[in-house]
Amino acid sequence: MKITEPKIRMPHQWDGLKNPLWHKKDRKKVTILYNMIERRKSYFLRAYFEREGYAYRDMGDHVFRDLQLGRKWGTRMQCNPMYFTSGAIVRSLLQIEKETGLSKKEIVEQYVFLCGGGQCGPCRYGMYPKEYLKAVNAAGFHGFRLLIFNSDIIQDPPVPKEAAFPFDVNFKINFAMSFVLADMMHIAECALRPYVDDKDALMKILGECEEIILRAFTKKAWLLTLPGALRRVSKKLAAVPRKDLALPKIFITGEVFANMAHNDGNYNLRRFIMDEGAEVLPAIFSQRGLYESWRRIQEAKQKIRYATSKKERRYWKIYAFRQGLSYRLVYLFFKYAEFFFSPSRFGGSADLHHIDYIARLGHDYYHTLIFGGEGNLEIGEAVHYHDSVDGFISVKPFACMPSSGVSDGVQAKIISLYPHLNFLSIETSGDNQINILNRVSMLIHKAREKMKERQNGQK
Repeated sequence: MKITEPKIRMPHQWDGLKNPLWHKKDRKKVTILYNMIERRKSYFLRAYFEREGYAYRDMGDHVFRDLQLGRKWGTRMQCNPMYFTSGAIVRSLLQIEKETGLSKKEIVEQYVFLCGGGQCGPCRYGMYPKEYLKAVNAAGFHGFRLLIFNSDIIQDPPVPKEAAFPFDVNFKINFAMSFVLADMMHIAECALRPYVDDKDALMKILGECEEIILRAFTKKAWLLTLPGALRRVSKKLAAVPRKDLALPKIFITGEVFANMAHNDGNYNLRRFIMDEGAEVLPAIFSQRGLYESWRRIQEAKQKIRYATSKKERRYWKIYAFRQGLSYRLVYLFFKYAEFFFSPSRFGGSADLHHIDYIARLGHDYYHTLIFGGEGNLEIGEAVHYHDSVDGFISVKPFACMPSSGVSDGVQAKIISLYPHLNFLSIETSGDNQINILNRVSMLIHKAREKMKERQNGQK
């Protein structure tokens, strides 16, 4: 029998794909590619690159083409966040090849991709960067480089001295502030979009506001320039005419990408809900960042408790201290931005829950120390919101192990305890939009009925 070799063959894949170092001597020759779940977080991060003098290219929002390319060049049977993120890199590299006429070898030499280390779930420990390398190498960009950072305030392991990108405290601070600013603008959209007549005009105003904030953030003394910019933007948003409507409130939780993509990666879920006549509570990425540091502190406490040597105990104590510093930094930045942005001026909600509180609510149903993805956050949120929202959606990628165990398993217990919770669990695969949004529409219909019942009960 004749054996036909696969069209895409990687003879050295079992040895692991190399990730060469970007050297200081090549700093001016290389452009950084990046995107961070959704457009706004990428948008504000550019301020750091401009201040530090790096050449950069913002890859922007995820689009359906990313999913197609991720499936083509990535490993089979992955989740759609993996396909969207790896496919976005391939799409950008192919676009650069078309625009510039550079060869694939030249593109590999002149571009790198900035990404996180994929540390937030069992399916992501080391997998995301490896899949990125697999996809770009399979697409012909052999030897392409990644810049991989983690959530610690201090990069661990440390970056080699000869590296062109340091991942120092300055970068980590700017990264944290970037997604805090993105949160503020997302809060504004969630507060205004369901209540305006002209949604296109609103998005234009939001774009203008983002520019104002970006210009202030690009300044070296951004801690001093941002307050004025945030106040100015808040005043501008407060002047947007809002219809006086009573709308049902929907809360969405779940896997971080499926929940917070705000683009084709999750069918623009929140915008769909808002345009269907419901108010959706904002997805605050800062809350997710706080949980990431919090859970690492809990892990470190267990390591300290069962340490077998003084050296090991000291290591984990230092680690817990750094994660605590990261937690406080994100929290303070959020409160700093919230104070000057004043979301309440335009009807915005910026509730930031203390993780200990949410963890306690969900602990009896999903143990606090079972880590993976969002851990027991989703369970705690369901208990917290069971009597204050009209609809509760758990969204996860198709075949996501941690999210499936929670939203398809543990949440059944929560629903039995709180049968009035209007709960919907959905899976995103990237290409079943009509089916998913139809189910969401049914939840919104039930949410309207629930809101009327609540209003009648108050009367």
